[in-house]
Amino acid sequence: MNINSSKPPEGQGMNRTAASAQNVPKPANNVEAKDNAAPVKNASPQDRVNISSRSKEIADITSAIDQLPDIRTDRVQKIQKSIEAGTYSVDSSKVANKILKSI
Repeated sequence: MNINSSKPPEGQGMNRTAASAQNVPKPANNVEAKDNAAPVKNASPQDRVNISSRSKEIADITSAIDQLPDIRTDRVQKIQKSIEAGTYSVDSSKVANKILKSI
């Protein structure tokens, strides 16, 4: 092994030769893989995507959740009225236990 050589051992260099590139399998339909989701021009008309009924159901539920308000105004109003009336009480042991459980 020659440590002082600036040339890496054969087959371990950063630059690949055209011969080694020929051994790489091509994707189906001779379409080059890309990082972005561009439409495939060479795809056959039989290519299609089927979304299961379960994934459709999940998408519908997610959409319904997204439409819910972030603040439950009915609960906030109830607590505000209780504070104003002086009847709102906090159980400090419950608060402390929940704080400890979250740590």
